[in-house]
Amino acid sequence: MDIPVMVLTQMIYFLRIGVACICGILIGTERQQRTKVAGVKTHMMISLAAALMMLISKYGFTDVMGIAGLSVDVSRVAAGIITGVGILGGGLIYTGKQGAVSGITTAAGVWVTIGIGMAIGSGMYALGIGTTGIVLLSQLFLHKNLKICQQPTRAQVVFHVENNKGIYEKITKELDKYKISLFQFKWERKSKNLLQLRCQVVIPAELSKEEIVQIFTNIAEMETFEIL
Repeated sequence: MDIPVMVLTQMIYFLRIGVACICGILIGTERQQRTKVAGVKTHMMISLAAALMMLISKYGFTDVMGIAGLSVDVSRVAAGIITGVGILGGGLIYTGKQGAVSGITTAAGVWVTIGIGMAIGSGMYALGIGTTGIVLLSQLFLHKNLKICQQPTRAQVVFHVENNKGIYEKITKELDKYKISLFQFKWERKSKNLLQLRCQVVIPAELSKEEIVQIFTNIAEMETFEIL
């Protein structure tokens, strides 16, 4: 290969890495604006690494291909990229209080970013750039403020309940009006006539934060309230 052709080839490789970086930056910017764990730099580096590994997988073994007695499986490098997803995803997904899981969407976004980097690294510019657009649109429009994406709110509440005064029935009746369900009860006696009820509640997604605060602050027996 003469020098001009080699330089042109290397420039094409760097162009692919540059495009992959831009796509990673776009996805990372949206994630960072929503204060997620993985932001601009993380997504850029992930996309860059995936594109680089894909270039190595496709073109890094051309000088030894065809040598007698040598068997080279170039797809192993690309397969190794996918293996790395498990390590990255495991670090982004974490379990909070009472089993509440967070970070799944960000981990999935990292997985997609790796795929975009691989596509651009292999020369599929339209596929990589188009997928980036789809990711950005889905993150912008299919978010928590969209009704179909809203999830019920889980909270832990502590009530003080006096014996033989129908307080528990009063509390459950009040919450039933808003379709708020109680589960995982824990009763603890504080005195002869006073019990403490610690439980989790599932609050319908259509209720706003202001409405949730208003509902529970209006219950005189409520001691503490914590969103999980």
